[in-house]
Amino acid sequence: MKKLFTLFAVAALAFAAQANVLSVCQGDYYSTYVPVYGYWFDTPGQTQQIYPAEMLTEMAGGKITEISFLTLSNLEYEGYDFSSYTIKMSNGELTLALMEVNELGFTEEIAMTGATAVATATPEYGASALTFVLDEPFQYNGGNLLVEVTVTEVGTYGDTRFWGTAMVDEQGNDLYTPTYIANENYYGDVSTYLSSFLTAADFTYEAGEEPEPTEKTADPNVSAVPGDHTYTITITNNANDPDAVIYVRINDGEYEVYTEPIVLTEFGEYWIYTYALTDGKLPSNEVALKVTIDENTQPELTAVSELNGQKAVAGVRYFNMAGQEMQQAEGLTIVVTTYTDGTSSAVKVVK
Repeated sequence: MKKLFTLFAVAALAFAAQANVLSVCQGDYYSTYVPVYGYWFDTPGQTQQIYPAEMLTEMAGGKITEISFLTLSNLEYEGYDFSSYTIKMSNGELTLALMEVNELGFTEEIAMTGATAVATATPEYGASALTFVLDEPFQYNGGNLLVEVTVTEVGTYGDTRFWGTAMVDEQGNDLYTPTYIANENYYGDVSTYLSSFLTAADFTYEAGEEPEPTEKTADPNVSAVPGDHTYTITITNNANDPDAVIYVRINDGEYEVYTEPIVLTEFGEYWIYTYALTDGKLPSNEVALKVTIDENTQPELTAVSELNGQKAVAGVRYFNMAGQEMQQAEGLTIVVTTYTDGTSSAVKVVK
């Protein structure tokens, strides 16, 4: 993968707008390896590229009928002529396979398996793109799309430069590697490696019905009641999602399943974050609540204090979140208070 000149970021394209054609990855990089390693087109090879779902939103719910990988000859910029950078390999046969995946990229040099072969093509010397016309339309449901090209019959090699972009930061360091490359030499040795390059491609598709978005769990209800230099945080399910599981964390802590009201007693500033989740739905939005405890905190009774205000305390025990008893409250603690009438209460307290 090689970078062109940074001023190409504003390059103009010579393509006329076409209905149901989605163009992606038209950046300022090129590669001689992806989707086909032209120098070694006379030996077996394979590439896999994962185009992220966010690039392909327009096609979601539709059917892909054709994919064209663009050579560098498609780039037009005043003062530069790239028209000669067309396909320089020929003959042979390539197979295209597609699969929707959860992954965005590769972390090791191992190819994914399970892609469905959808088309074959023979490179045309001098063409501006490598085009696959699918045998049958491929239903695209909106996920990350793995696009696999395999040399199934070797042909004549040549210096072909494919246009594209790269998943890199401003310093040119890889953010992640969405491309896997494998090539075999004349002795049968296979070399594999990863790349941050994605080839510029035109996806021709038949528009489908816009998919309905997955329903979100309703946001939980959060309330804070001030007491005598304390705050009691109570979180309840939204009435529309009574079976949702509530998760909560305090400041930079870990999320835990919410089961009891949280009592804050130490002076300081607290952020309470919570969200809810129901099976088969997306998580709710994260709800944040800021609580500050200082000498001005109103000395009001909390709901727990009101409930137990007339009772005599028989004993207090402290437990950590693993259920182990402690001598005193420390960190996030479950405080179990037993009263002389035989009743007891348990609250979470942050010390």
